[in-house]
Amino acid sequence: MHDTIPPKASEPFPQILLVEDSQTTVAVVSRYLCANYRLVHARDGEEAWGILLANQDIDLVLTDVEMPRMNGHQLLVKIRRSDSARLKSLPVIVMTTTDDNTDRNLAFLNGANDFVNKPIDEAELLARVNVHYKLARTIRELEVSRGTLEELAATDPLTRLKNRRAFFGEGEKNLSLARRHRTDLSVLLLDVDYFKRINDAHGHHIGDTALTAIARILTTMTRAEDTAARIGGEEFALLLPNTNRLGAAVLAERIRAAIEKEGFLVAGEPVPLTASMGVASYCGDAVDSIEQLLQVADRRLYLAKQAGRNRICVNDEGKSSFAS
Repeated sequence: MHDTIPPKASEPFPQILLVEDSQTTVAVVSRYLCANYRLVHARDGEEAWGILLANQDIDLVLTDVEMPRMNGHQLLVKIRRSDSARLKSLPVIVMTTTDDNTDRNLAFLNGANDFVNKPIDEAELLARVNVHYKLARTIRELEVSRGTLEELAATDPLTRLKNRRAFFGEGEKNLSLARRHRTDLSVLLLDVDYFKRINDAHGHHIGDTALTAIARILTTMTRAEDTAARIGGEEFALLLPNTNRLGAAVLAERIRAAIEKEGFLVAGEPVPLTASMGVASYCGDAVDSIEQLLQVADRRLYLAKQAGRNRICVNDEGKSSFAS
């Protein structure tokens, strides 16, 4: 069991893992830090490592060097060599004696962010802990913001599907994997039939509702490893790894039927909503890029439209098409 030193306020405080086998030092550090931080205590590096693996909320590690079972240097090495990005970037402050340059230098070589001298000075401890906690928090906030911006840059704002840029990025990665492992990869290109008529007759807000309805169907009927994207005004694309032409055709027909059956009403009146689709497969069509694969699907989409719309086309002759 490890000791938890509770904060003085009801609000959650940043958590510091204090790794120290001296109860005297634990009491001193607790007295200096407990007004602003919540301390979790481990008696040695082995116990501390278990806490770090179990507790995702540790914000900083403050560790002694000399301890039984696993010392501070060994713990530091495990943290910096961890497979977890969270642990690798965790700030670690090492407590050393004032004249012990060997431990101090080794701590820095092993990845320590800073050190404090023993006997511990309150002002020094607070200053170093505050600086490294705030720096780590700022870095985390920037990483979250960057992730949010990257997600926004890859997402169609209306349908919340991937956008054209993200589709081609995922497509090239999947095509590379299909080449390397000689696996199937298919693309389905979908265009809403007579979409301009819907916009002209009922307004763009109704057209947007139709597009989001189709996006919902695509999301519901695809797997986690598939990529559904809106790549144009009323044009959608599906990237289907490990799926041959037959499997893609079966899925396309299911999607076509689901769109046709969608209960799309405007002012209580049904509005016809159908889609045409073209299917292309990497193993069945000679292509060198995801752009070429999409061009093949686009050619077959055009054939499906020529044949009367509300259907799919899986080859260049248009003979292997399903129709309503």
